[in-house]
Amino acid sequence: MNERMDIWRAEKLILLCFLLKGVCCREFSVSLPEKIEALSESCVIIKCTFEIKKDFDQYLTESAATGMWLKDGTEEDTHQVFNSRDPKPNHFNGKITGKLHEKDCTTVFYNVSSKHNGKYYFRIKSGEVLKYTYKQPFSTIDVIGPPPKPRVQLYVEQKEVQGQEEVLEGSSVSLRCSAETLCSSPPPTLTWSSTPRIPLSDSSRLQELISDLNFTATHREHGVTFTCTITYQLQDKSKTAQDSITVHVQYSPKNTAVSVLPSSSVLEGSSVTLICSSDANPAVLSYTWSRESEGQLKQLQTGQNLTFNRTDPTHRGWYHCTAQNQHGSQNSSVKLNIQYAPQSMSTLVIPSSSVLEGSSVTLICSSNANPAVIYTWSRESEGQMKQLQTGQNLTFNRTDPTHRGWYHCRAQNQHGSQNSSVKLDIQNAPQNMSTLAIPSSSVLEGSSVTLICSSDANPAVIYTWSRESEGQMKQLQTGDTLTFNRTDPTHRGWYHCTAQNQHGSQNSSVRLDIQYASEISPSSSCSRTDVTVCFCETDGNPSPELEWHLSGRPVTNSSNTFISEERMSSTGLRSSITLHQSLTNTSTLQCVSRNTRGTASQLLHLLHVIPQESGFHRFSFLVGAAGGAAVMMILCGILLICSRRENNTRRDDSPGLILNDWNIPQLSTSDLEDESGPIYANSAMLSPNGAATPNHKREPLHYASIDFTNIQPESEEIRGVSSLTTDYTVIRCYPGGVSEAESSTGGDQPNSSISAVMRSKENETILEQEANIREVFSQQSEDTTYESINI
Repeated sequence: MNERMDIWRAEKLILLCFLLKGVCCREFSVSLPEKIEALSESCVIIKCTFEIKKDFDQYLTESAATGMWLKDGTEEDTHQVFNSRDPKPNHFNGKITGKLHEKDCTTVFYNVSSKHNGKYYFRIKSGEVLKYTYKQPFSTIDVIGPPPKPRVQLYVEQKEVQGQEEVLEGSSVSLRCSAETLCSSPPPTLTWSSTPRIPLSDSSRLQELISDLNFTATHREHGVTFTCTITYQLQDKSKTAQDSITVHVQYSPKNTAVSVLPSSSVLEGSSVTLICSSDANPAVLSYTWSRESEGQLKQLQTGQNLTFNRTDPTHRGWYHCTAQNQHGSQNSSVKLNIQYAPQSMSTLVIPSSSVLEGSSVTLICSSNANPAVIYTWSRESEGQMKQLQTGQNLTFNRTDPTHRGWYHCRAQNQHGSQNSSVKLDIQNAPQNMSTLAIPSSSVLEGSSVTLICSSDANPAVIYTWSRESEGQMKQLQTGDTLTFNRTDPTHRGWYHCTAQNQHGSQNSSVRLDIQYASEISPSSSCSRTDVTVCFCETDGNPSPELEWHLSGRPVTNSSNTFISEERMSSTGLRSSITLHQSLTNTSTLQCVSRNTRGTASQLLHLLHVIPQESGFHRFSFLVGAAGGAAVMMILCGILLICSRRENNTRRDDSPGLILNDWNIPQLSTSDLEDESGPIYANSAMLSPNGAATPNHKREPLHYASIDFTNIQPESEEIRGVSSLTTDYTVIRCYPGGVSEAESSTGGDQPNSSISAVMRSKENETILEQEANIREVFSQQSEDTTYESINI
């Protein structure tokens, strides 16, 4: 390459001499390159200038000048291969790029092939006067196959170094590529490449075919081969030539990495090896292993490998490897992951495992495991486990008693599983309370019954039983059961159970209904004057029904019979029957009471009131009229009571008849002492106004019950049926503590007694029985006085 450059300089010097000679002598001369290399299938350029004698200058014109090239000889006819004005088929393809009239004969030939090899002579012709062939000097064209190789040079910090020398990392490096110029269309190009490939940025000077590649040396360029390629683009292909250089760079450790065999994640108890590697030039001098411990690095050992023969969870963590040479050091880390099945499992309840109903509670499951576990929550339900959800936490935003129970958390990964349980205790005030009566809330008198109280509460409640008594609650006992071994009607009523704990209380009630067969009161009786009036009182639970039977046949309301009923209580019933028909001595009247528990009946005696004197006198007529009027008013009052029950005063539950809101004739004390008629009336009606006054609200009542069963008849006939007997009684009122004789003069007394006298027509004997019953008149209360006389 240096030789070619020297030849090129010599040619330029010779050309300069000829030019000087031409200027001074003005002879025919030509300037040509001695030797030209041409790339096959490309082009070739012959740089040419000529000179003519001064006398011929006038004939050298642009329009007439013709340039010709003769090959391997100077004879025009036989060696002409190019004519700028008259090309021939066998001529070379080309053209004169210079201007002949300016004495520039530079010519280019295209599609160069081996036939272009040879010596070339230039001939100038202009008109018929100027014709000249330049035999000296001539150019030799040498057609070559491949193009010449470029040259690559290495510069470090702008100083050329040999290719085998090493470059220190961080130095400024320049690679220069230069090449000879050969004719090519398009012109040849220089390109850079590297093995292995790296990004390149070059600075090219195409006119001189010199390209510089500049970069800062790093570890990436170490051992990289850079290649400069010159490319000639020919007609249907390209030809290239190239030169290469390998760069050697010294650098500190790079790409330091830690690998783990068999894996960075291993099962507890297995063996594992950590291997450290690094890229450095020169090679790494030392590897140092360390581990993070409580925020600090603890050195373990030196060497490229770190081995654990039997791993356990304590080996889990970050391990660091440091690689170092004379130019520096670099670190690399790896996390050793020791896997194992769940262990040390626990469950936590926030705020507490015992919470009040309606509050929020969160169950948290935790365990020590690797890899991470999947938590599954389940709950015992009817002896089986029911899955609830997955996740570490189980939250109830608003608890209720149904959330109470055992909850189980299962932690599982691919290496095993473990369980943990917690009991959630939801506390609440008593609710869903109920009372139950066994065998039933309605039982037969004398049987046993148990009242059971139950509720849903947490913590457990204290049960308290109480009963309504006279409008107030009377506490009976504590406990969830209340038992009556032998019931009686007094046990009937409402029973209340109160369940209470520290969070509240709740009540529940049950009504105990003691049932018993119907019974007829001994006070049931009859009175007989012009009509027969009988009263029958019965009691039973369930409430009984009452029927009248006359001489064995049921009696209903008719024109001759009037029946009325009065409900005395929830279990008591009082019925009265008025018979307007005439009765025979053999007629019998029976009161029949029945309910679902039994039936009772009682035969009533039909009493006939017989006057004491046989004659008619005015006073007897008045008494009879008053008695009839009283009976009629009683009948009207009974009808009125039935139709206007809500407006009438209820009678007391005690046996007896109370005549309410009736106009009772005013009776004097002498009338009360008169034996001519019986008295059965409410004493309040005997007041001057016929009713209770504000200062005298209620008066005591006097009742007399007469039983004829104690009288033994002289004959064998049944008393009350026989035609030979007539029994009657007279009730007298005496002041308290005064005899019958004294009562005639004593007047009205605060206290009085009642004397009942029975007369028998059969033997004219008088049996007197005096009852020690005293009536106390008071403005604050009303007492009811009964007299039962057994004869």
